[in-house]
Amino acid sequence: MIVYYSEVFKRHVPPYRHPEAPDRLDYLIEGVREAGGRVKEPKMREDVWQLIHLAHDKNYVNLINKLCEKGQGEIDGDTYVSPGTCEAAALAVSAVADAVEKRETALIAARPPGHHAGFMGRALTAPTQGFCIFNTAAIAALYVGEGAAVVDIDVHHGNGTQEILYDKDLLYISTHQHPATLYPGTGYPEEVGEGRGEGYNINIPLPPQVGDDVYIKVVDEVVIPLLRQYDPKVIVVSLGWDAHRDDPLADLNLSLKSYLYFFDQVLKMQKLTVVVLEGGYNRSVIKNGTEALLRLALRGEFAPKESATETAHSVYKHFETTMREVRQYAGRYWRL
Repeated sequence: MIVYYSEVFKRHVPPYRHPEAPDRLDYLIEGVREAGGRVKEPKMREDVWQLIHLAHDKNYVNLINKLCEKGQGEIDGDTYVSPGTCEAAALAVSAVADAVEKRETALIAARPPGHHAGFMGRALTAPTQGFCIFNTAAIAALYVGEGAAVVDIDVHHGNGTQEILYDKDLLYISTHQHPATLYPGTGYPEEVGEGRGEGYNINIPLPPQVGDDVYIKVVDEVVIPLLRQYDPKVIVVSLGWDAHRDDPLADLNLSLKSYLYFFDQVLKMQKLTVVVLEGGYNRSVIKNGTEALLRLALRGEFAPKESATETAHSVYKHFETTMREVRQYAGRYWRL
């Protein structure tokens, strides 16, 4: 696994104290170095703005560019633009397109994140854009076209990715904290896609406080079976470290075991896999998780180095209700 990283990604700078700050990448790169990973400097592509327009309306892209030229601006209470935002966001798109083109299993260690950004920015019914500017994962899927799958393991539903891919026959799977309990309030099992995309949008909402036992069950019984049936040529992973039990912005109870189990199963499929950084706000989790991921990808080491978690009986009963709904809706289109 190659890590695409540039100091340019740190030029997206918050105008105030903000959880999605440049130092997140310092911890990530520390984890890469601890694992002995290789860092590759991405280069800006000449066609990057054409790629961005695959997913976003030109008026929205023009707005972001004008805010960058202005030097700063708030899109909403969560999401900001600084002088370096456009360069950082465009370079992230360049990096993911290059990884796909060169068929490199890669981690795109970029920011700002993207999975909450829809066609016009704010997506579906979300109150904000959730720190996101351009939807790198969705752009990658549209660039690949037929045979692209996006698996979103951020704790928040990727409402922007869902909106962009909803009428496309490209598989989108999202595991996330239940939308009744967390931003952005979307991502229910009945949201299955429309038109050509009907059946290709799979949401797996998880009750707060589910542990590793539940997440591994979801991977084994839903995520991997769906991927095998779809048989993708490229898997794009929207990686948020915020489903971890120590993240300050959410309420799942996962350890690094869940993350490593997911990646171990995906990498065993031997498909081109490109991982895009999304959320995750506990700096130690970012560092330790990245190190563990690289050790797994490079040397097959399955070493979460922290205790696994289990789900309380009362929470598990809520999960069983959710799984019945997932099977009810996704089972119309896939064998589960």
